[in-house]
Amino acid sequence: MQVEPNVVITEFIINMDNVYHDYDNTNLDVSERVKEQAQSLAEHDVPFYVLTNSPDQAVDKDKFHIVNIELFQHYSGISIFFYRLLMAYDFLQAHPEIEKAALTDASDVTMLNYPFDNIQDDTLYMGDEWGLLGDTWIINTNNSPYFIKKFIAEHQMLPTVNMGLIIGTRAILLEFLGIILKLITESSLKIQQGDESAALGKYDMEIGNYVAYRYFADRLVHGREVSTILQGFQSTSSAWFKHK
Repeated sequence: MQVEPNVVITEFIINMDNVYHDYDNTNLDVSERVKEQAQSLAEHDVPFYVLTNSPDQAVDKDKFHIVNIELFQHYSGISIFFYRLLMAYDFLQAHPEIEKAALTDASDVTMLNYPFDNIQDDTLYMGDEWGLLGDTWIINTNNSPYFIKKFIAEHQMLPTVNMGLIIGTRAILLEFLGIILKLITESSLKIQQGDESAALGKYDMEIGNYVAYRYFADRLVHGREVSTILQGFQSTSSAWFKHK
């Protein structure tokens, strides 16, 4: 498969606990679940790649593609959110022809304005939230190792960035996801050796903010250029993407 240079990538995993339990992710139509985002991308002539573990839902039509990716089953105790990141990493790694990409949530993100002409080298762009690290419940209630909790506590006044929008060149996305992959691998090894305190928890928001601010603080861009106000229901905006 030859992939275009500028693409949007999302993941939709079925038949796995989706943590929030806000929908049944068994026996569903992946095309239908990503329909709104697909329509918005078609308006901007942007190729859309949906990665899924469902082998029987492959689509290759114009610039809309559903691609089957087998899940790596040997990590201990990771949730659907971490599997999504691993799928994106594998796809980017397999396709060096990709130059720039946006990694998005599947069902609640739409493109408002074409972003790729404005994406700079060595810059990581992410969506964000109203809250700060210190008052974001999904971070504070997540179980994670001490070194992550310590970092979050020491930087609790920083704005929370959101893992539903991660944008940049292929190189910086692989760097960002690669650090997360390394942390997942180290965590899994320690758990298999009997250290349950090494678990990263259910949610990827904490590790995502840790990596973004620990390793990309001087290369990180978020705000209204990148995304609308989270859950702001803004259909008209100068932002690249609408997020909820």
